[in-house]
Amino acid sequence: MAESDAWFRALPHSHCFGCDPDHPKGLRLAFDVAGPDRLRTEFTITGDYAGAEQLAHGGIIATVFDDLMAWCVVRFRLRPCVTVEMEQRFRRPIFVDTPLIAEAVIVEDLPNGRIRLTANLVAAADPGTILAESSAVFAAAPPALLRLLPEEHRAEMEALISTFTESKP
Repeated sequence: MAESDAWFRALPHSHCFGCDPDHPKGLRLAFDVAGPDRLRTEFTITGDYAGAEQLAHGGIIATVFDDLMAWCVVRFRLRPCVTVEMEQRFRRPIFVDTPLIAEAVIVEDLPNGRIRLTANLVAAADPGTILAESSAVFAAAPPALLRLLPEEHRAEMEALISTFTESKP
């Protein structure tokens, strides 16, 4: 059974283009736990984010992967993180106005607290055909960077991570 995305929607001060549910021009991604160390999002890219006629812009796909993998680290490793490296592979055309599913999984905990993840993207109507893949390495967000966030955002993130810690079996 997938965990509800209610845990995520508890961050009203995030202002993130990828995942803020109230961002006027954002993707408004929501996330569900899809298994151990695995997070998923279902979404549709509108024509506003086409790179060429009816094709989703590759940068928007990269944004989806980046946001999804970052939240996978927050959810399962209980810490804010930053992207250190990221690679995308586009296997098939990705059309706008098509329901899509992206899933990320933590594949390895690396030295120095870094984490390697992979992600893939499929059309909801054809989940057996991978449209795009990504791999990335994330690191814990440096304290100096976290101090740049508004206090209310930091407090919300700390409270959210605390709920994950409390709910662990």
